[in-house]
Amino acid sequence: MAIMLLFALFALSSALDMSIISYDNAHQDKATWRTDEEVNSLYEEWLVKHGKLYNALGEKDKRFQIFKDNLRFIDQQNAENRTYKLGLNRFADLTNEEYRARYLGTKIDPNRRLGRTPSNRYAPRVGETLPDSVDWRKEGAVVPVKDQASCGKNCATLYCHLSLRFFFFQLKTIK
Repeated sequence: MAIMLLFALFALSSALDMSIISYDNAHQDKATWRTDEEVNSLYEEWLVKHGKLYNALGEKDKRFQIFKDNLRFIDQQNAENRTYKLGLNRFADLTNEEYRARYLGTKIDPNRRLGRTPSNRYAPRVGETLPDSVDWRKEGAVVPVKDQASCGKNCATLYCHLSLRFFFFQLKTIK
């Protein structure tokens, strides 16, 4: 019973903390005094919290170095008197380049659309009255923002394409 209570308290305390590190006035200048043991401990806690496992030989060490660099950046930014504070999240083991490659959309080729004539398919017709505003959420044409996780750029392109097709289908059928 005591173990269950201890586990419940641990789970509750973890749920209340958005980051492993809480940044407050008492801990403003951590960049100057973090020990290797403290950083390693933070990394191990972060691995557990975010369910990270590395199978490749040397991958954990590589990710630890990236984690340390990101933690150093977080500490340096938080040591300055800014209106916000940074913290660790599930991306702390990624470089900026890796994050951009995995989670940001693809670059669209500007030459791709050349040669197409614009369509007037959805332009208002003469004499048609349009509302001042439309809440597309109420019309069922859009959904809330979703985290696409590692699907990132590939799924984003497909999702946007399908969303637009559905949106225009909704426009045609809402009359």
